[in-house]
Amino acid sequence: MPAPENSRPGAAQWALARFALRDLRGSLRFYGVFIAALVLGVMAIVGVNATARAFRDGLAQQGAVLLGGDLAFRRAFGAPSEPQRAFLEQRGKVSQIITLRAMARRADAPGSALVELQAVDLAYPLTGAVKTEPPPPPGQSFFARLAARDGAFGLFADRTLGARLNVKIGDSLEIGAARFILAGWLASEPDSVGLIGFGPRLIVSDAALKATGLIMPGSVARLSLRLLLPPGKASDSDVAAVQKAFTAAFPDSGFEVHSRAEPSPQLARNVERFAQFLSLIGLTVLVCGGVGVGNSIRGLIDRKRKTLAILKALGASGGAAARFVLYQALTVAAASSLIGAALGLALPGLLAKILGGSLPFPLAPQLDGRDAFFGVVFGLLTALAFAAAPLDRARSVPATTLLRETALRDIGPLGRRGRLVAALSAAALFGFALIAGADWRLTAEFGVAVLVSFALLYGVARAIMALARRAPRSRNLSLRLAVANLHRPGALTPSFLISLGLGVTLLTALVGVERNLRAEIGESLPRDAPSFFFFDIQAAQAAAFEAFLRKEAPDGIVAVAPMLRGRIVEVNGVPAEQVKAGDKARWALEGDRGITFSDRAPDGSRLVAGQWWPQNYSGPPLVSMESGVAQGLGVKIGDTIADNVLGRTLTARVASLRKVDWRSFNINFVMVFSRNAFAGAPFARLMTLGLPERPDPAREAALLADAAKNFPSVASVSLRETLATVDSLLGKLSVAIQSAASLAFVVSALVLAGALAAGRRARIYEAVVLKVLGATRGRLLGALALEFALLGAATAGFGVAAGSVVAALVARQLLDLGYKFFPAQAFGVALAAIAFALALGLLGTWRVLGEKPARRLHDE
Repeated sequence: MPAPENSRPGAAQWALARFALRDLRGSLRFYGVFIAALVLGVMAIVGVNATARAFRDGLAQQGAVLLGGDLAFRRAFGAPSEPQRAFLEQRGKVSQIITLRAMARRADAPGSALVELQAVDLAYPLTGAVKTEPPPPPGQSFFARLAARDGAFGLFADRTLGARLNVKIGDSLEIGAARFILAGWLASEPDSVGLIGFGPRLIVSDAALKATGLIMPGSVARLSLRLLLPPGKASDSDVAAVQKAFTAAFPDSGFEVHSRAEPSPQLARNVERFAQFLSLIGLTVLVCGGVGVGNSIRGLIDRKRKTLAILKALGASGGAAARFVLYQALTVAAASSLIGAALGLALPGLLAKILGGSLPFPLAPQLDGRDAFFGVVFGLLTALAFAAAPLDRARSVPATTLLRETALRDIGPLGRRGRLVAALSAAALFGFALIAGADWRLTAEFGVAVLVSFALLYGVARAIMALARRAPRSRNLSLRLAVANLHRPGALTPSFLISLGLGVTLLTALVGVERNLRAEIGESLPRDAPSFFFFDIQAAQAAAFEAFLRKEAPDGIVAVAPMLRGRIVEVNGVPAEQVKAGDKARWALEGDRGITFSDRAPDGSRLVAGQWWPQNYSGPPLVSMESGVAQGLGVKIGDTIADNVLGRTLTARVASLRKVDWRSFNINFVMVFSRNAFAGAPFARLMTLGLPERPDPAREAALLADAAKNFPSVASVSLRETLATVDSLLGKLSVAIQSAASLAFVVSALVLAGALAAGRRARIYEAVVLKVLGATRGRLLGALALEFALLGAATAGFGVAAGSVVAALVARQLLDLGYKFFPAQAFGVALAAIAFALALGLLGTWRVLGEKPARRLHDE
């Protein structure tokens, strides 16, 4: 509206804004889809970021408890030297913990189970407390309940041990050469965050561990020393200073040192990656919601046609009409984003309250304005980017056209100004995502993928419309109407393809990756894969144990390999902590790993570079590395690797690189050394047993029970049970991811609802005209059903195809897996998408069929 000449600058704009806000009070109900789409999208982004921040804060606040002290020193078992022990004891209180895998068996019945045994000393725990069920009697310490009574030691175990061995509190168990009484269940304990084992966790005393006889030269065990600094000398700078001083004083100790500031780097990194992945799903939800925003604005303009026409007739410019809608849209977008941000900020506290101690990581929920700020900005930029096109239509459509029933269907393509505003808004959204994202490269790739997806979906939609336009004229009226609706002006085809297509693509990709992971782990298990792994077999019992296996399973295949534990401390003279490793190889530098030596290349691997050393090689130590890890560490033939084994640092030259087929489950290692590298060093044996027949649970259980009884120091793992456990974990992870991805379908429903609402007036007009011409309600219903079924089928076809391609790329490029297409799962997703489209489309247009021609024509 033009302002009087004597009015102050901006008065006209302020008046227009007040008019828009006053009008908003009566039209807020038309913004339902708009509000829901932005609330869900912003909530997803803020919730993920706030949860990740709560986890980081939890690690920072509870770092000492999670680590078991201010500093932790870990390495493969080997008693610390006197100078090392003295160094730590001079600076604070020290606790020593030894962990190893062992077999626990019932004393009064057959049956055994692999357990993760943790032997603690009197100083344990330095921080926090061990909570048990039942709690200890008043005045009795935790360690006192581990002491020996009547020839049996006490132990505390994870509850899963009860299910595996059918034991209860007070029952007797045997581990190694010692007898134990189950004193209680472990409810929670310090220093256990991020630890994933093959069996239930058990805590015993250090005296009990000695009685088991499990610790012998070459035993596969881990030593952990915890240091708690005295009060007043335990600041972050003090902790860092002690860590630096120990590393400088004992550079070849082989200890992996962690401070309370970073108690579990691997867990932190995994949670961050998972949070990034969920953030991308949140962005997908927000982008899908953006389409709903555009449809909502389009529907609002359609409902406000007469208001906008009156504004223009009274002299308001097209820009003023567009700003009228923009003021309302930005107001609603800001309020919706604030609501979504508030819900997202509440998510960490809700998780902590509902799940509590069952979470595998600590949470310290705190309200942080940065998370809310990012979410609100994302919401506003998304609203602006997707509202640009309909706002430009409101600006450019003449007042006379706005008075027509089909005003928004008969206008031409988007103008140059609208394209410019949309492009700038999208660029601002993309740039802000790069700034706010933890991994700008991943965010950039995601942004490009979204743009390509939108372009493909829009291209497919235009192609479908072109095919429908050229399709032969059917004699069936319902089919002819359905096909015509696919390409008519204002058709739902682009909205259907873009909104539902992204959701189907995302779900298909997730289902495909999860299905291939499960197939890779269990269903594609090679026939010659071993059934059991037996480790920590000492030299004195190796021959007897091998003879036992051959006697108990004469039809089985036995393989043997020496095994030690070592930690990479240098790569080409560069300390491991300073090596810039790739994502797929960083794990090789974290902690100690199994290593071996051999005169020949292990089965299941092939040389891809270099040569194997000759038999009885006696020169300088050589090592063969797995090619993928070598590439991630930047290692090539002739480079050097320093490994700390049993407290001694060994430097070897890389002689060859191997491509390992880990899926064969044969005995293999990342690093295989020449035999002379460990001359005279104590080592254990690793054996596998492969049974050629189909799995027989009774036979397997009996074999494991006999092995545990006759060779109590040998730990065993059933490959079938381990894969079942991993499959169960994958199932839980899949449910979590697909639950997050289901938000995309919820937003798709909102987007389609917005699209249906935007075209509702035009559809009512068409239905009334067709009824006047003699069309029945059943005929119209059939035409609508065919239209939405065709749209659903086209969307499902594209989504399944695109999702399968994405799944194949993720499986092959990121997970290094083979890819197989599973038609049953793909057909299920496609069928669900068609049913979803049909149901939602009919629900959204049902009221159209009930319009009375007389009333509608009278109103017009």
